[in-house]
Amino acid sequence: MRLLTFSLACLAATVLQAQVRMNEAAAKEAVYRVVRHSGLMPNFTVREDPNVRTAVAYIKGHDRVIAYNASFISTILDSSRTDLAAVSIMAHEIAHHLLGHTLEPEAVRPGDELACDRYSGFILQRMGATLEETLAAMKVAGDVHGTEKHPPRHARLQAIEQGWTEALRLARGEDPMEYHVDRAFLHVVRMAGDANTYYVDADGRLVWFNAHAEPIEFGTCTEIVKGEFRYELIWQDHTFQVDSRRTIWRQAEHGMPLQVGRMVPYASEAR
Repeated sequence: MRLLTFSLACLAATVLQAQVRMNEAAAKEAVYRVVRHSGLMPNFTVREDPNVRTAVAYIKGHDRVIAYNASFISTILDSSRTDLAAVSIMAHEIAHHLLGHTLEPEAVRPGDELACDRYSGFILQRMGATLEETLAAMKVAGDVHGTEKHPPRHARLQAIEQGWTEALRLARGEDPMEYHVDRAFLHVVRMAGDANTYYVDADGRLVWFNAHAEPIEFGTCTEIVKGEFRYELIWQDHTFQVDSRRTIWRQAEHGMPLQVGRMVPYASEAR
């Protein structure tokens, strides 16, 4: 990929004008800026694709591709009034490549999306963005209820802010923040093929949490009084049942139940 040397002012002039489509030169510049602050070589293929609804990362052959819908990006830029909104979207897609999520493009993992959001917040702070600028794109584009593959907007905003705050602490030379979780966890949830770990707290909230982030709520866990299942897990349009052996099931499109994970007591994991 040819390294482009557009200034941020040039990028803004290109993409912030109403009714102007974001061209590939500006998109490549946004990707280059993110990669430069990651200390990596910019070996991504960036292309405009009207068949993509928003932006997406995928692998084609040996190329790591980031494709985007120019009209979508332009709309976000026009609504957010900051060119850094485009940079944050590209940073999220770059994170999918860096974290290996593009190796299984059809997987639906809320923790993966939140991890990429967190990376986006971290990188934008390193680039000098304010917290408001960093959150701007998600405030405009995030779905309040979530979509099939993405957690609800409030959860994604939390993840972005966590990344931004962590980068700020590092820039100030402060020690990494030790989080003291002030909520009681009841269950640990692990899904097949998903490296993320999820938890259920005492209020029945399904949360994503790891050693570097505060818990982020993205779904619910409800106890079932009668029937063959003990619990029901829900996030967005996804519903799972947990049986008495704590096996997690979901119903496939053809109606057959599929075993997809395990939910175990938190106390047994915390020993």
